[in-house]
Amino acid sequence: MDPDTLDTIGRYDFEGQVLSPTMTAHPKFDPKTGEMICYGYEVSWLLNPFVWSHLLTVHQAGGDGNDGSRDIVVYTIDASGLKTEECWYKAPFCGIIHDCGVSDNWVVLPMTPLKCDPERLKKGENHWAWDPNEDQWYGLVPRRKGKPEDIRWFRSKNAFQGHTVSCYETPDGEVVFDLTIADGNVFFWWPSVDTPAGTVAKRNKLHNSTTRWIFDPQAPNNSWVDPVEERTEFSGEFSRIDDRFTTYKYNHYWQAIIDGSKPYDFKNADRQPAASSTRWGILPGTTQRPRRFGRVHEPAFIPRAGSKEEGDGYLVALLNHLDVLRNDVCIFDARNIAQGPVAVIHLPFKLRLGLHGNFVEQSEIETWREKRSRELGPVEPAKESLNATDETDESLNISVNGEGGKGANFLLFCV
Repeated sequence: MDPDTLDTIGRYDFEGQVLSPTMTAHPKFDPKTGEMICYGYEVSWLLNPFVWSHLLTVHQAGGDGNDGSRDIVVYTIDASGLKTEECWYKAPFCGIIHDCGVSDNWVVLPMTPLKCDPERLKKGENHWAWDPNEDQWYGLVPRRKGKPEDIRWFRSKNAFQGHTVSCYETPDGEVVFDLTIADGNVFFWWPSVDTPAGTVAKRNKLHNSTTRWIFDPQAPNNSWVDPVEERTEFSGEFSRIDDRFTTYKYNHYWQAIIDGSKPYDFKNADRQPAASSTRWGILPGTTQRPRRFGRVHEPAFIPRAGSKEEGDGYLVALLNHLDVLRNDVCIFDARNIAQGPVAVIHLPFKLRLGLHGNFVEQSEIETWREKRSRELGPVEPAKESLNATDETDESLNISVNGEGGKGANFLLFCV
């Protein structure tokens, strides 16, 4: 995507460096090194360079990410866009790994018990099916010089892992991983294989707890773990931190929360969500509720100009008005969202629910463009097509620029 015009350039494989047909929607950026850590799952072993290096040269990307493969690949891309790490691992089954956690030395891969069975695919059945008898799994792999045998799996009771809050290491080398956990299948449209037809037309009543895990890299493989802390007083999702503190021990996070005590209004899709500001173990969170029929999307944090203090800045989020079918862009003081937005941009149209968003400084775009021009050359779309039909999904992109936000772009996109 062109960062100025937001035009689609095409499928990107980092100038031929990344062969995986699948790619996470949630890569993590290390503020200390500038590296991007990303991964793909359900990637065919035919793409594994460790296999092909003993057979022949790969000329096509191959594999389409729709074969039920248990393979996982983890990449590190440096600040110049060059691949510096790649390692392939095996999962115990083909399950969804939607988000991840990254610390200084480790990558955490939470795998939900939504399974893909190649035999079901052959019969034309659903790609994914919930397994209520399967554990939730966490793969722990080293960030650097990983080998396929290095992956260490941890298990816990059946549940659905949501989006990551953050991840960091303790002084004694253990890995702290915070994320939201639902007590059932969030993706109700992919029920268990024995669910009678016609019984999944409504959402499950679930609760999302914000949950803390601690993983010991020295623990035996397949170790059982339980969360060390669960925040059950509210049901939340789409958590974000001050991204400058990725890999660091942090104090602030923000998320959208749902008031499950209220009845669900199907006609107007109403259950009073709210934007919430929360701190781990310091102070109770503060909450700002939108008007009725308002739906808050995932927020993004914008640092205050010149400040390096954690959480000092602004929170920006889309607000859906479901009864009148339009959106607002709401901007809050990140440390005082209870006072309401400090600015609101009224959009004259409706956007889809569930958008992810990121904030990018205009200066970062300009530095990136100059570096590409002087050292790396222009960004090129992938030259080799995947085995599957190589179509670009339509993405929804919005740029907010102008007085009060001069020199900054806010990009929102569907994945």
